Amino acid sequence: MYLLLFLAYVVAEIAVLAWLGSTLGALVTVLLFLGVSVLGYAVLASRGRRALRDLTSLRGGATPNLDVTPERMLTDGALIGVGAALVLVPGLITSILGIVLLLPTRAVLRPLVRAAAARQVARHGATVRGTRTVVVDGQVVEHTVVGADPRLTAPGPSEPVIPSDGVLEGEIVDTPPRRHP
Repeated sequence: MYLLLFLAYVVAEIAVLAWLGSTLGALVTVLLFLGVSVLGYAVLASRGRRALRDLTSLRGGATPNLDVTPERMLTDGALIGVGAALVLVPGLITSILGIVLLLPTRAVLRPLVRAAAARQVARHGATVRGTRTVVVDGQVVEHTVVGADPRLTAPGPSEPVIPSDGVLEGEIVDTPPRRHP
C-alpha cells in the first residue's frame, strides 16, 4: 500500500515537472521549482518563529488569546506538522500543499481533521496496554484500595498504591474550574 502511494507521488511529481517543462520551458520550470521551495522554507521559518513566540508567551504567563480553543490548537498543530513535512519533501506538488497547510488557509481542513480524530477516538477510545481506560475529571478524596493488603493502601497522601486489579475506591468531588494560563 505504502509503496503504491510512493510510486503515485513520484509519477505525479514527474508528470507535473514534465508538463511545466513542455509548457513553460526548462529554465522557467527550474526557477518555479526553486521559487516554490524557497517560499515554502520561508513560510516554514515564519511559522516556527510564531510557534516559539506563542510557547514563550504561554510559559511567561502572558494573557492567552481567548479565541484559540485547545481543540483548535491541536488541529492546527497537526496540520502545521503535516505542512512542514510536505515542505521538506522535495517536489512541486508537496511544496505547494505544504505551503497551503502552513498558511491560514488550513482553517478549511480543521473540521475534517476534527471529524477524523473523533472517529478514531470513538473506534479505539483511550487504551492503555490494550485495556480501555475511562478518564474522570475530578479529585479523589479519602481513598481506600479494595482487595489489597491494608499495609499497602496509602503510603502517603500523594502516592496511593493501586492493586493489581486496578480498583481504587473513593469519593469523587468536582474540581474547581480550570484557569487557562
